[in-house]
Formats: sequence, structure tokens, C-alpha cells
Amino acid sequence: MPLCQRLSSTSLAGQCGLNFPTISEFMPRKSQSTRSNAPLLTEADVRRVLSDAARPLNQVDMLAALEVDRRAAKNLRAVLKAMLANDAIELSARGLYSLPIASQVVTGVLKLVKGRLYLGDVQVSDDRRRLRPGDRVSAVVTDEGIQITDVLERSNAPVVGLLRRSRHATFVDSMTPGFRGRVMLTNDDPALADGDTVEVAVDEDDGRGLVGRLLRLVVADGEADRASTTLLASHGVPTEFPKAVVDAAKRLPRKVGGSKSRRDLSDLPFVTIDGEDARDFDDALYCEASDSGFELWVAIADVGHYVNPGSALDVEALARGNSVYLPDRVVPMLPEALSNDLCSLRPEERRMALVCKMQIGPRGGLRSFEFFEAVIRSWARLTYTDVGAFLTGAHLPVSKPVIESLRTLHKSFKALRRARERRGGLDFDSNEVKLELSEGRVIALHPVQRNDAHMLVEEAMIAANVCAAMHLEEHDAGALYRNHEPPSDEKRAQLKTAFEFAGVPFDVANLSPKSLAAAMAALSEREDKALFDVLILRSLMQANYTPDNKGHFGLGLTHYAHFTSPIRRYPDLVVHRAIKALCRGKQPALAGAALAAAGEQCSMTERRAEDVERGVTSWLKCEYLSHHLGEQFDGMVMAVTSFGLFVELDTFYLQGLVHISNLGSDYFQYQPETQTLIGERSGRRFALGDRIDVVLTSVEPEVGKIDLMPVETLERDNSRSSRGRGSRGQGKGRADRQKATANKDRGSSRANINKSKKSAESDSVNKSSGKAKAKGKAKKKGKAQAKSKTKSARGRRR
Repeated sequence: MPLCQRLSSTSLAGQCGLNFPTISEFMPRKSQSTRSNAPLLTEADVRRVLSDAARPLNQVDMLAALEVDRRAAKNLRAVLKAMLANDAIELSARGLYSLPIASQVVTGVLKLVKGRLYLGDVQVSDDRRRLRPGDRVSAVVTDEGIQITDVLERSNAPVVGLLRRSRHATFVDSMTPGFRGRVMLTNDDPALADGDTVEVAVDEDDGRGLVGRLLRLVVADGEADRASTTLLASHGVPTEFPKAVVDAAKRLPRKVGGSKSRRDLSDLPFVTIDGEDARDFDDALYCEASDSGFELWVAIADVGHYVNPGSALDVEALARGNSVYLPDRVVPMLPEALSNDLCSLRPEERRMALVCKMQIGPRGGLRSFEFFEAVIRSWARLTYTDVGAFLTGAHLPVSKPVIESLRTLHKSFKALRRARERRGGLDFDSNEVKLELSEGRVIALHPVQRNDAHMLVEEAMIAANVCAAMHLEEHDAGALYRNHEPPSDEKRAQLKTAFEFAGVPFDVANLSPKSLAAAMAALSEREDKALFDVLILRSLMQANYTPDNKGHFGLGLTHYAHFTSPIRRYPDLVVHRAIKALCRGKQPALAGAALAAAGEQCSMTERRAEDVERGVTSWLKCEYLSHHLGEQFDGMVMAVTSFGLFVELDTFYLQGLVHISNLGSDYFQYQPETQTLIGERSGRRFALGDRIDVVLTSVEPEVGKIDLMPVETLERDNSRSSRGRGSRGQGKGRADRQKATANKDRGSSRANINKSKKSAESDSVNKSSGKAKAKGKAKKKGKAQAKSKTKSARGRRR
């Protein structure tokens, strides 16, 4: 609920689900500053004095009630000024201070929801540099909203961040989600270097910020290890299995036996199709032609056969929620004895499986399906590259039954694909990249091109997931659905503005995947069509797991559940258990509040894994990019803000900031309706999709900050410098005014590195180097200029 919405204090307190404290909880706590011996007054002190007095007080009365002398007057005035600005107190015409009449005091624990702090169900707008998830706080609830007054008990969760040393202090800049500030250290280790990732315990707030103790060094050697270990630790991803889980894994059987209750499908030519570096194979495919179209079999590793509900393996799997895949490692959901052995559908080895057998019509329609437990034997371990080449005519050294199955799979894929196009399922081309590492650093970027093999597997998995959701809903069985709801009204309006600005009619009222696909088709001739892919992706809601089926907007489906990856996703294991229970004539054990809680946990861990994966990839790509300082790149404007442009570099698919002060001496007005910056004097216009040549001026890999400067700005500055004109003449006043305005707006924003999950192409990177030399107009002068501007650029970053 927005804080600006007017609510009665009673209703808001009820919505927070908070308890009203006794007055004893607001007695002043003695706090000694670690940086000064002088006591510092706090808002809690002022609130206590006004509450105890039960009447308005002036500053002299407050100093007396606080039992401090007049040397604290300056401190008191600063506290009173801040409280007045936040409407935490009122000031009468006679100079008397009092608490707002309609205020109520509540206590509760702060929680992090989608990157924002909440107290109960109400978002907290207070300083995020001093508050953390898990802090138990007191707050005043008024008709206007909620205001934190004091931290009663600090979260005991450690902060992970980057060690920084200045001339006067040692501190840690947080990289932990939910806390944006820094922690001043009361201890130090001379062996640690500036920039090392460390873990600290927060002890107190000394009035000027958080203070804590250094606990340990987090990372080892190599940039990849540093990036992965830092972000795994800062996001709280478990990386070591508890002893109970290790012991349980040791007790697992060494071989897969038979089962009279299972169908033996060893004679069917199932195959796995994965990437070259895959180690766990949880799905296998087989297809044959039928009188009514195709008979498609999807066999999934039966993880539920080995992981019992409530066991040590199960508890840890739920805590992790999913596996995390990083360039230098995998953090698995299950121990390798399961993920890489017993549950991995390795070739020529018998494996337990849960099978979905589907009858697919010639036009891709689903006619019928069934689920059953089986034992299978994969006939071959194939890769996307090999199968993709085979489907275009290359030879594949496998048996004839496998060849026939692959050809039929390809035909069934085309039928399923046509059905997807008819219903309007969204499909975006992404530039996925694989980072090649050597000695812990990126040495090359290799594009991953999707071919028919990728899409063949994808369509088969989607079909099986649809069947799983339909089967569960038909039998009213408790499980987790994969829901993806339509865009919000606000996002729809933004899309309408963007498409109509491009001359494409857009019906907001009847928005559907099919109408979005039609709108995109109308842009097929535009050079900036990829930009609209990004705009649509940004408009979509985040998918989640719940016990209620709400459909999948992006795929254009009314039923969808994750069934195909129980080795790496806990929701799939929940779905497997529900289907296995139905196969045996029983109802699933997990239901009600426990099922809903499992869905919330899995939604959280999925977002956590995505944040870590995206952050590590961005960090390593930025580190690779940092070796190209001063070079020139082509780019496209992907976002326009009041403080500048976010430009995506063609050859790296990373976004950096061109600050508004670097656009020229003109004063640029921001037009949010059209997402443009327009020069007040010249009429110069910068908009989404514009092509722009930029020079890389600085990179900070750890936090994903990239600063860029337009080539024309650099060339103009160089030209003026060569003529001995150091000033900006008439434009100087405008530029200074522009810079001051922009600095107000950019405060908490960050460079939007890799937001659209685009990636770099290896040959494009190689081409970039040559291109930079060919365009070397700016490079020789650019390097020197870039270095000289680096210090000021750092100061301009958001």
C-alpha cells in the first residue's frame, strides 16, 4: 500500500499486524558513539520527552528534561529539524513542539519484499542506509503513513560487502540485498586489501551510521571466484550441505533396481538433449508417429523416489529452492549423489522416471495424456549442437531407432510451434552468452545460438507442464502452479504510449499475448524492433508459485505447472509427489498453509538465484570490459531518465550511463510521456532507440557501474582544448544548472547492467577492437581525456 495513501491510524496499525508496546519499551537506551565521546540525541529521545511531558515543550524545556546541557542544543536543533521535515512532530506559532495528535506507536520486524522494506504490509520510506530486514523497530502511525522512530533490536544477520579504507576510517560498503549503506568498522585486519569482500556483524548505530565488527574474509583468488563467492554470500545462498544431508546421501543405494509396479520402457529409444557442459540430465524424449498425429513421451527423473517429505534431504532442498548456475560453478539443490548420479538419466543406465505420454494432433493440439511411473534407459546423450546440425542434414552417429525418433520429434515440434503461434505465446530472441574462463578471469565471450534442437526440447517440456497442471486441477490435488499474470494497468499504459509513438495502434483493454505478437509484427521493418522486445519484457509481471492456478500470460496458457526439472527446482518435486500420489489412488500430503508457504519460499529462492546469476555475469563482463577504457563503441539508447541516458553497447550487451551533463552545453528537459530529453535552446532530442557513438570512461565491476561519454562531446572538448578555450562560454551556466538538477534526480538509481538479460557475441567483441582502431578519431585523444575525467565521472555516478 503506498505511503501517500491516506489511512486512519487505527486501520493502518491493524493492516501492519503489529503490537502496541508499553511505554517501557521507549525508555532511552544508552549508546556511546565509537567516533566521539559526546552523547548524541536521537528522535527516540525527543519522542520520549514529549510523550512523558504530555504537553508541548520548547527547546530549553527539552534540554532540561533530557538532562543535558546547552552544548547539546545544536544536536537537538538538527534532530528537531529532521523530525519536522518528516512530520514526526508539530511546531506551533509560539515555538512549542508536540507529537501529532493522531499518531499511534507500534512495533514490528522489518521485512524485505521485492527489494523494498516493509513493516507489516506498509512500505517503509525511511533511510535505507540505516535500516535492514530483520530489524525490530518502533514506529509512529498517523493518517499520513508510517515513520520509524527507533530500532529496538538490530538484525543479527551479517552484512557482506566490500572493504574500503580512507585516510580517517575503515568501512564496508554493503552488497547485501535490502541494505544500501555502509558499516564503519571498530576493528581491522592489515592483511586485507581495499576491495576485498568481507563479512561484518552490526553492533549499533552511533548516530551517524551503523557500526560493526569485521568477522571474516569471504573470497579467495580469481575474479570469477570473487564475484561468485561475494554474491552467493551477500544473498545468503547456502553453499555447504549440513552433516545430516551428507550422511543421508551416503545411505542412498548405489544402483537402480527394478520395480513390479513400474512400466519397463528400457526398449524405447529415449535420448537426452542438453548443452555440452551439462552434468545433470533430468529429462529424456521419445516420439513416434500415430494415426492421429504424434505420440510424444517425456520421461523425467523420479527424484521423489529417493527424497521423502520431511527428510533431511527434503528440508535442505526446500531451503535452497533451486540450483544456482554460475560461470565457474553450480550450487546444487540436491547432493551430487542424486543430481549427478542416481537421478541423472545417463546413457545405457537404468533410471527411475515419471513419464508423461501425450497424444498430439497434426496441428499441435493436445488430444489426451497419461502419467505413470516407469524405469527407462537413455540410448544416447546428445547435445543441442549435434541435434541441430542433424536436423539440417548433418550425420549423427546413433542407432536407426534414435534417428527415427528424432525425425518424428522434429515434426511434432513444428506442430506444437504452430499451435503456440495460433494462441499467441510470446517468444523473444535473446543473445545468451557463455563466458570462457581461464585462471579465474573471462578471456572470451561466446554467443549461444538457439537452433531447432533447443526449441524442440522447449516445446516438449511446455506440453508436459501443461498436462501436469491440467491433471492436478482435474483431480483437485494440492500442488504448486507456475503462474504468470498479465501486466498491470500502469505497464499497459506505458506500452500503449511506446507503440503508438511508433505508429502502431495498441488496444489496452483487450491486451493478450496474441495482440502483443501482432503489435510486434507491425514493427518488423524497424531497426529498433529489439527495443520493443525489451519494453514488453519489462512490462511483464514476475512469475511465481502458488497453490491456485492463475494461468501463464507469457505463454498464452490457462494451465501451467513446473514438472520437468525436479533435480534443480523444488516446485517440480512437489508436482511429482502430487502426481505420484494420484497414480497410487491417494491425495498429496502437502496442502493448505504448508503448500502456500512452500510456494512463497520457492518464489523467493528463484528470485534470489536470478539476482546472483545476473549479478555474477554482469560483474565478470564488466571486468572484461574494463580493459577497453578509452575505446569507442556503438550503442542504442535503452532508457531515458531525468539524469541521462542508459546506452547498451552493441558488442557487449551491457548498459552504461551517459550523464546528462555530458550531452552538451544545452539545458535538456526530460519528457516522461515520450521518454525523451530535449535541448531547451537547440531542440536536440534524445529518445529510446536512438543510435549513439560513445567512449568508455570508467567501469566498476563489483557494483556494475559503467560511465560513458558521447564521442561528439569528447571531440568538442578536445577541439576547444586545442584552441585554448577552457571555458564553455555561454553554455556554462546552462550546463551547471543541468548538472545540479540531474544530481537531485539520480540519487538512488544504478547503472542498469544487463537488465534485459542480453549478452555479448564473441566475434562482435573481436570486431569491436578493430572497429575502435578504425574509428580511432576519438581513441588516442579519448584515452587521455577519459583518464582525466575518471575522477569527476566517479563523483557523478548514481
